[in-house]
Formats: sequence, C-alpha cells, structure tokens
Amino acid sequence: MAAPYNSLGNCLSSLRESVRLLDDSYKVLYDSTKDVSRTKKVLLTKRVFGLIPESDLKNAKVNFKGQIEPQLSSLLSTIDRELVKLNKRKVNLQNKYDLQAVRLSGSTSSSNTNTSTNIPLDKISKVDSTKLSRLKFLRNKKERLKYSLSRLNLQDKKSRLSVTPSLPHPDNLGV
Repeated sequence: MAAPYNSLGNCLSSLRESVRLLDDSYKVLYDSTKDVSRTKKVLLTKRVFGLIPESDLKNAKVNFKGQIEPQLSSLLSTIDRELVKLNKRKVNLQNKYDLQAVRLSGSTSSSNTNTSTNIPLDKISKVDSTKLSRLKFLRNKKERLKYSLSRLNLQDKKSRLSVTPSLPHPDNLGV
C-alpha cells in the first residue's frame, strides 16, 4: 500500500510542475500579445511618408519670405543708422583725442614733437593751431569772467550786509 501513495505524490508534484510551467507560459504569451491591437494598426498603415505637394511648399516659402523680409529690412536699416551714429562718434572721439594730444604737448613742453603720442606738431594744420589758440583764449576769458562774477557777488553780499541796520537785541533793550 505504500507504493500507491508514493506514485500519487509523484503525480501530484508532476501536476504542480505542469501548472507552474503553464502559468509561466501564459505570462510570456500575455506579455508578447498585449500590444497586438496597436501593432495591427501600425501594420495596416499604408502611408509611409508624409508627402506634401510642391505647390504647398512653394506657397509656404513665399508666405514666410513675405513675413520675414519686412522685419529684416527694418532691422538692417536700424543697424545702418546705429553704424552711422557710431562712426560719427568715432570721428568725434578721434578729433577730441587729437585736440587733447595737442593741448598736452603744448602744455608740457614747447618741443617739436608730442611726447605722449609722438605726433609732430608741424603736421597739425595752420587752421587747427589757430582754432586751438582761439579755444585757449576763450577758456581763459571764461575763467577770468567767472572769477570776476564771483568777486562781484561777494562784494554785493558784503555791501548788503553792511547797509542793513542792525536791530538791538531784545535783551539789550532793558525791558
């Protein structure tokens, strides 16, 4: 009687092993076929490339060009104006630099060359030197006039202070 129980145990373990194998097979089969509906749609797609007619492409290019060209032209004109301004500023700054170099050379030494920039003074035109001397004269005159004005203002203040009668202080009235 011991033998039938032993073979029944073997059958039971074999059955459990078969159920486990079937469960694993079911999981693999489910995982591999759960995306079949999407795969079916992908396989049924007949259009591989999204082609557009050449006329649509040309129209899109023309529209894009029509939108972008006015913006580009306005930006280019703005850039041109700014370049003109910068060039004018550069010229003005160069002129100021040259004038300062001449002033520096005239104030530091009376030699024939500018010591800071090594620009010969004889290369400066006669007109520039007369303008420079006129400018120096006018600046000196301006300084003299400022000094005279401040001196006159001070004298005026002094004269007003000395002319105004001073009232006796209330403590000195004896009241």
